[in-house]
Amino acid sequence: MALVFPTAPTVSQRYPVNPGTSGVSQWEWDGTTWNTVRTMVSLGTANQAAYNSYKWPSADGTTKQQLSTDGAGNLSWSVTGTGNLFALGIDSSNPFDDTTTSFPLVLINTTTSFTPSPSTNIIVFLGGVPQTPTAAYSVTGSNIIFTSAPPTGTLFYAVTTEVV
Repeated sequence: MALVFPTAPTVSQRYPVNPGTSGVSQWEWDGTTWNTVRTMVSLGTANQAAYNSYKWPSADGTTKQQLSTDGAGNLSWSVTGTGNLFALGIDSSNPFDDTTTSFPLVLINTTTSFTPSPSTNIIVFLGGVPQTPTAAYSVTGSNIIFTSAPPTGTLFYAVTTEVV
């Protein structure tokens, strides 16, 4: 099968305009020759409607960015984490007492309140033993709520990362 290109192309014109089929190459006219467009990914006819339903950014992202959605079909480039690691403790004015199940989370060795975001972005240790999320604890705002009251004197710490 021979490929028949347009006879009077304009510079930067692509052919075919929308290949829409896996394995079909797209070409671009540079004013002298047709060159393969190497950055094109064809989604195929079945996936083209999904691709077209998003509002894509007009430019490429930068290093360490990823494509994110606002949930309404608008895509943008964003950074999901800064790499900052935080050690957390509980407010020392409210220690484990074998009865209480809810405790304020603070940056370790401070009284500075801390809210993990999202609330599941936390790894919790009691007595040096990692705890299972939802089965052992949950987080609401800057409070950790245990399913059972930790024993008096139990060592607690948690780690989380900053997500933007």
